[in-house]
Amino acid sequence: MGTEDASESQNTAAVEDVAHLLVRCLRAEGVEYVFGIPGEENIRFVDALNGSGIRYVLVRHEQAASFMAEIYGRLTGRAGVCSATLGPGAINLLLGTADATTNSAPLVALAAQGSLRRIHKESHQVIDLVSMFAPVTQWSARIECPDAVPEMTRKAFKTAQSERPGAVFLAVPEDIEAERPAGPLAPLQVDTVRADAPSPCQIARAADVLAAARHPVVLAGHGAARAGASTALVRFAERLNIPVATTFHGKGVFPDDHPNALGAVGFMRHDYGNFGFDAADVLLCVGYEIQEFDPVKINPNGDKRIVYVHRFPPRWTPTTRSPWASKATSRRRWTRSRQHCPRDSPTIREAARRSAPCSTKSCSTDVTTTRFPWCRSAS
Repeated sequence: MGTEDASESQNTAAVEDVAHLLVRCLRAEGVEYVFGIPGEENIRFVDALNGSGIRYVLVRHEQAASFMAEIYGRLTGRAGVCSATLGPGAINLLLGTADATTNSAPLVALAAQGSLRRIHKESHQVIDLVSMFAPVTQWSARIECPDAVPEMTRKAFKTAQSERPGAVFLAVPEDIEAERPAGPLAPLQVDTVRADAPSPCQIARAADVLAAARHPVVLAGHGAARAGASTALVRFAERLNIPVATTFHGKGVFPDDHPNALGAVGFMRHDYGNFGFDAADVLLCVGYEIQEFDPVKINPNGDKRIVYVHRFPPRWTPTTRSPWASKATSRRRWTRSRQHCPRDSPTIREAARRSAPCSTKSCSTDVTTTRFPWCRSAS
């Protein structure tokens, strides 16, 4: 019976068009909803969703679809999917797609496009959507071959959901949507990449910074919330008795009623939380991302030492030395940092020195003497 089912599945795959293949790939990625408005050029895709188990959520405007997909991605950590037809419909997806990228929310935007036979010339409602979406997405591409659908779909979701999350755009020409691949195709296997744990020397250098600090402050951002680092962060703050502030996107990762809580950092005015940063000499930025707010608000003179904790390194100009950073999860890093910085030991520095030395080139930066280049005032 199993052989018959497999044979039937292969026969079904052999006759399905790109629209049905794309839907199968979405199902393999765990997609539950597609937000959008159908159109003539993507009607096959919308029809293929019927009976697939994926719910098509009809909206009144494509812009709403993009924001709904963004919030879905923000709440679940899985890419929200929005869909539109070509031309004006696709353009209306642009605002929510850009917002998803700036807010680090995973999103995959799918839009119809004119057929490849007329895409090279001026034609009704045909514009260069790939170039339009490229500046506001992490990857923007057009499916030009039926056989590429599984690979491009897997790349779209992997790119959107990997750190740092963001938006991806795929255009599906109307003639490609109706074509069939050369042979039976199946969705690619979904493999989740796990971040590496920090090395002992990185933990030691961070502990050295804490040992020398007189007034350290933790700034928890969106990345800490995405990583589920709340419990580890609370333990860390309590063990070392360090105050913790959050960005707007990091709200909730540290309890507001905790004695060490400074609340959310304001960037419009100099509020209560900002005064905590005025006296700080070390900033422990856990999951903070530069697009959340201008760091000059908390380090106007660029004189504070930085420990940066995230799954990816920060962005800065290549002519400046980088601070300590690693692609480790915030939760694991805070847990290991706490273990290397016990308050009941003679000194934090002595605890740090117990860590094994590291001579690799990637660990040679002296974090205690580095500064963020973007933490200097404009003047």
